[in-house]
Amino acid sequence: MNTKRIVLVSVLCGLGYMMYSVDRMVMSSSVGLIAKELGLEKAQSGVLLSSFFYGFIAFLFIGGIFSDKFNSKSVVIIGIALFSLFTGLTGLATGFTVLIVYRILTGVGEGVFWPAASLEIAKVTTERQRTTVMSLYWAGYPIGGFFGTWLGAIIGPLYGWRAVFYVTCFLGLIIALLYGILIKPTQNNVSANIETSSEKVPIRIIFKQRSVILIALYYFVLLSGWWIVLLWAPTFLVTAKHMSLSVGGTIASLAGISGAIGGLLIGKYCDLGSLQRKMVVLISITVLSGLLMAAIVLDMPTWLITICIFLLGFFGYPITPVVLAVTSNLVPKQIAGSALGFVTNVGMAAGAISPVVLGVLSEHYQMSGIWFVAAIVMMASIVLLFFTGKVETSMIDKEKTYDPINLKN
Repeated sequence: MNTKRIVLVSVLCGLGYMMYSVDRMVMSSSVGLIAKELGLEKAQSGVLLSSFFYGFIAFLFIGGIFSDKFNSKSVVIIGIALFSLFTGLTGLATGFTVLIVYRILTGVGEGVFWPAASLEIAKVTTERQRTTVMSLYWAGYPIGGFFGTWLGAIIGPLYGWRAVFYVTCFLGLIIALLYGILIKPTQNNVSANIETSSEKVPIRIIFKQRSVILIALYYFVLLSGWWIVLLWAPTFLVTAKHMSLSVGGTIASLAGISGAIGGLLIGKYCDLGSLQRKMVVLISITVLSGLLMAAIVLDMPTWLITICIFLLGFFGYPITPVVLAVTSNLVPKQIAGSALGFVTNVGMAAGAISPVVLGVLSEHYQMSGIWFVAAIVMMASIVLLFFTGKVETSMIDKEKTYDPINLKN
């Protein structure tokens, strides 16, 4: 086991994931300044905020296929470099149409990066450590959310919104360069800890694995509710709980901090047991997240709301690294990247749908009711997990020869 490689890959992929999150948040924190300078209407600002999703969703599965077909290290570097460069070009945009094009292309880079980075983690870890390391890599997301918000709030008012995107671009390119220099190349599709068959495995196997399909659908339903938390928590606390924006925003930010902690602790617990334990944990933290989200609707003091938000982040945010770890174990290594891309592609499609649905519903219903329904949707997603039956590690992870007949059954 190459501990140094595990540390380098997880830290650098985590930093790449952090910049992926920074890019999203600097746009959110800068959209007001952009709209003022370019004279954008609210509807145009909304399209601008969501435009990266089009490229992102379109290339998640494709990025996973690229990771399996080519060297996943190279795909990681290309992904980081792409979204960093187009983030920088966003700062040069002089009109709405050009901005949208750059944001879509930024999303393409992010879509290429995510499954490739997840595959890099899977390749350097064993099943007994994969969830913990996935959680370390994934912790870059909430850290990036905090850093991106801070970057936009500090640099934007002082130097203008364009400078925010230039700084983000520069930091992203530095990480891409470090990954190219510090991570030594390995033969693609070969894990450092597991011997794999040299025989090619067709991608269609993914669509014949019931457990993979159901986990993808579970992830979609779950994120349909969870995106309400990610995008609207501060607004909910302000409108439904009558908090000031500063207090509501501060309380909502606690979910990201507790999520990073919860990811590492829950990941470690998952890795102490079997793949079936990961599934039990996935069901448990989904239910707990839904219950906590529903509880926040109740009339309670601010201190209790704060505790609920903290625990919601602790149990809710780790769902993604557990999903990634489970998915990487369900298929042969040769198509692990494609499987990761497929599952995240299906799940992240919710991010393009639920905010729109929320916007329509908010015109007719109160935010508390919408929030409660989203909590029910999250808990209902576990029904799909029960239909997966008993999940097992792929035959190749068990160091058995790939048998296409058995995998089809």
